[in-house]
Parts: sequence; C-alpha cells; structure tokens
Amino acid sequence: MLDKLTKIGFVVFCILFPAIAAAASLPPIAVFPLQELNRGRNEVNLPFTRALAEHLAASGNEVQSHATVISFMAHSRIRTVGYLESFHITRVREELGAAFVLMGTITQMKERPLPSMGVTLHLVRTTDSRTVWSYVGHTSSADERRVLGIGEPTTAAALMPILLDDIVAKWPWDIIREMQQATAVSIDSVVLHPNYVRPGAEVSVRIRLRNEWPASRAPRLFFMADDQIHAATLRDDGVTYEASWIAGDRDGRFPVNLLLEWSRYGRSETALLGTYLVDGAPPLLELELRGATLQEEIPVFRNELVILPRMIVRKPLSRWRLSFLNDKGELVGADDGIGNLPEVFVWRGRGNTQVPVESGEYEVVVDVWDLAGNEARASRRVLMARRPPEVELAVEKNGREMLVDLEHDGKIPLAYWRMEMWSKEGRLIKTAEGRELPAQVGVELSEAVAEGDIEGFLLVQDILGNRSNRNVGDIFQQLGRRQPEVKEEAPVFQETWVDEF
Repeated sequence: MLDKLTKIGFVVFCILFPAIAAAASLPPIAVFPLQELNRGRNEVNLPFTRALAEHLAASGNEVQSHATVISFMAHSRIRTVGYLESFHITRVREELGAAFVLMGTITQMKERPLPSMGVTLHLVRTTDSRTVWSYVGHTSSADERRVLGIGEPTTAAALMPILLDDIVAKWPWDIIREMQQATAVSIDSVVLHPNYVRPGAEVSVRIRLRNEWPASRAPRLFFMADDQIHAATLRDDGVTYEASWIAGDRDGRFPVNLLLEWSRYGRSETALLGTYLVDGAPPLLELELRGATLQEEIPVFRNELVILPRMIVRKPLSRWRLSFLNDKGELVGADDGIGNLPEVFVWRGRGNTQVPVESGEYEVVVDVWDLAGNEARASRRVLMARRPPEVELAVEKNGREMLVDLEHDGKIPLAYWRMEMWSKEGRLIKTAEGRELPAQVGVELSEAVAEGDIEGFLLVQDILGNRSNRNVGDIFQQLGRRQPEVKEEAPVFQETWVDEF
C-alpha cells in the first residue's frame, strides 16, 4: 500500500513540477497603486492594489512586493498614480528587474443606489514601454442576483473578489510566457557613424548587447534604415553586431532600428538606435569686406581689412579655413578652425610669419565644410597699397617764367597735394595745392630770384592715407645751374715742306 502511494505521489510530482518550475521562472511584475477616481485626481486604493497583487502571485506570477514598489515611487519622486512616464518604466526594469508593469484605475466604486465597481488595467512591457494587455471590468450587485438572495454581495467591497477572479481568468499568460522564453534585449552600447553623411557615402552601425542566448533561443538580428533591411554580422566576442550600407540619394533624416526575430515563438521586437542625416546640399557662403575703398571694382586697403563671412543658408559646420593668395597663386597666409565660422576676421597684411607682405593684389579665400563633408568656397580679390604715392615732376623755363608739371599715374586716387617754393633766404615765393593731377604750376622769375635759387617741397597723400613728402629744390637748382661754355678752338696750321719737281 505504501509503495502504491509512493508511486502515485511520484507521478503527481512529475506532473506538477514542470508547471511549478515554469511559474517560478516567469518574469517578475510590478503592480503599482491603482488610482480611484471617486476620491480625487491622485487618490489611491491600496486595499484593492494589495488584493490584486496577492491574487496574481497566488495564480503563479512572480510579483514584486508592495513595499518595494512604494519605495521605488518615493525614490523616483513619482507624485501621480494611474500611469507612468516611459522614463520611469525603463527605470523599473533597471532598478527592480521587472519585465512588466501593471497600472490601472478604479473607475467606479459606490454603494448606492446599488453597490457597483469598475476597473481598468494596463500591462506594460518594460523593454519598450508598450502596452501588451488591457482589461476593462465592471460588476454590480444587480449582476450577481441569486435565488432567494442568498450570498448576494451587498457592499462594493464584496464585489472585489468577483473582479479579481475575472482578472485572473483573463490574464495574458501566453504573452508573459513568451517574454520569459524570448528574453528581453539589453543594449550596452551603440555606435552609429557618421551622423551626417552625403548621398552615396557609407553608413555603419555597431551595437554591443548584454544578452547571450543559447542556440535554441537566439533571435535573428537585422538593422533597418531607409526602408531597407540589413543583416547583422556577429563578431567573435559573441555580443557585438555590426552592419554597413550606402546612403541613398534622398536628403533627410533616417532612423536606424534594431530588429530581432524569434521565429520559434513568432515574435519580433524593434528598438530605435539613432538617426543619421543625408545632406547633399553644400553650404552657401559669401564674403563682405569692410575697411576698404572700392576702386575699379576692387577693394583697396592700407592697414586693416575686415572680413565678414556670411552663411546665406545657416547650417552647422565641421571646419573652416581662411587663406590669402598673392597674384601668382602662392599662399602667403592661412588660418583654420573647428566648428562654425567666427563672425569676423581682421587681416593686417601679414603672413603666417607675421612679416608684412608686399603691396599688391591678393585673393581672400574662405573654405567651409559642413558636417556631411559638403564643401563651399567664397573668395574676393583685394588690393593692398602701402607704397607712398609717386608723382612725376618736370620743370622747364619759358622766358622769365618757370613751369612745373605734376603727373600721377598710380591706381590709388589722391586725397590732396601741396607744393611750396621759397627763396634761399626763406621768402615764400609760390604755393599751389589741389586734389587732382595732372596739374601745372608757373613761377614768375625776377632778377632778384633766379631759378637756381629756389627751394621747394611737394607733399602728396592718397585716399588711403599713404603720404610722401619730397624735397624738389634740387630739381630747381639743376635747372638754374649754368652749363660751362665750350670755347671754339682756332684751327692749327702746320708748316711742311713740299718737294717740287
């Protein structure tokens, strides 16, 4: 008889053990306090919440303790009930290890005119904050009429076991077991490169997972981008997956998703890894120059040139470069930087060695590259003029008058000129000035003042401020200096004897 009972007990144990083992290994559930609308916006019904958690645990679920959930709410500063932000749902998984969150609202709980009670519940998966099961239930004493009225619920509290049994009866066991079998995915790191790309360039993604599946339960991994699916390649470490593809021709921002497929369970999951921007439009750039004078459509400057780069269409830049080229195309100076352009550059006519460059024509070039690698260039020709203005001076004598001709053939217009003449004794003889050349200055000579006795100075300044102050007295003196007279020599006669025959 004992042997028969032993065998029967062994058979019963063998039948029940798989169910017990499966129930013990089900993913944990965190039951959050239920909101009760009859009491107020953030009022809770803790008795029904505890009863619900106990019924779920008694039916085979692994349920987090009520104290653990309340402690988590206090630590996370959760002040509302009935729902959770996705951020808090993710933290439930990280901190409590729960695979599901059960939230809900007691929509009705009243005693008159008939006791009644209504409940709505939402089971949310913590891996993706997605609602996987919903429940709406309502009952009243009128729904529980019995013969002779024996055992009928007469209070709203008496209706609670009826709703709890209905919830357990409709509980989504398949979804919970599927979660236990498929195992949630935990991503350790994501590298998506580059974030900005030109059409036709390569995009790559690499992720590292914290999961390691046995061969029988391992999912197939893919990456989805731009309506295309790319198979993931597993590296030797067993947890790193990667793939690469060519960006399309369409400009725009494209999400990259991780796709996991458990064909054995007929289940798939997706997770957003990041986005990349396809940008095939180069930046639009122009240069504005200040501190220069426009001459023959070329900006001319002397001391400082203010360069204002302007983005016609603003977009973030990865780097920039400012260059100065001479008229031979040779680089005389440059500067570069990372990120967006400075608002202003100031060039003082120096190269990278800080030595002033020579006067002449130069090209100011600004190159920029956006985050996708598209390049744009803007350039302007400028003339740097630091040479003093040159004036050709010619002097001639016309009777008792001396004429001085002034000519200027430079590219930079003059601001003014002034010429003064004095006698050697310091008496002012002539003053002439003006703003334009050529010009002619005449001086009446008297017996008291000859042309060779005149001192003179010529001051010239162009519109950039370049100035020359020239002593021209030597020219006047050279004109008045008398040339030595050349005496004609008398012919020389030489007496010679001539033989006569």
